[in-house]
Amino acid sequence: MLTLNPKPASDDSDGKLKPPTGVEKTVAMLTHLSGIFWIPYLPMPVLALIIPFLVLQFARVHSEYVEQHAVQVANFQLLMGCFYALAMILSYALHNVFPIWWVAIGSAMFCLWEGAKAINGWPSRYPLNLKLFK
Repeated sequence: MLTLNPKPASDDSDGKLKPPTGVEKTVAMLTHLSGIFWIPYLPMPVLALIIPFLVLQFARVHSEYVEQHAVQVANFQLLMGCFYALAMILSYALHNVFPIWWVAIGSAMFCLWEGAKAINGWPSRYPLNLKLFK
């Protein structure tokens, strides 16, 4: 469990989460949509790893809702990064690009689904995660 930027303790919390605002929903949705950068036609797949970690670090102190979504996205994109590296090795060995496309399409499908859940204010839960960040 890694916590790079801890949240400050709040004194006015009654234990209930407040409903997310429109800006919080939009930031959470855009964080999920960073997984589309794994598609090989886009120039920078490393953005799929960088964006969730930046959102996690900067939004953690402002919003519980965005933090919950950013943690889920960071864990999932880290796993997709591992799968992408394995797919690149497999593609080189097989002289075939299909493994990279399988990872990219799978990541994009899950990210679009979770992005739709985020914009509707629902909690995020990817079916496959590393659970490295909490």
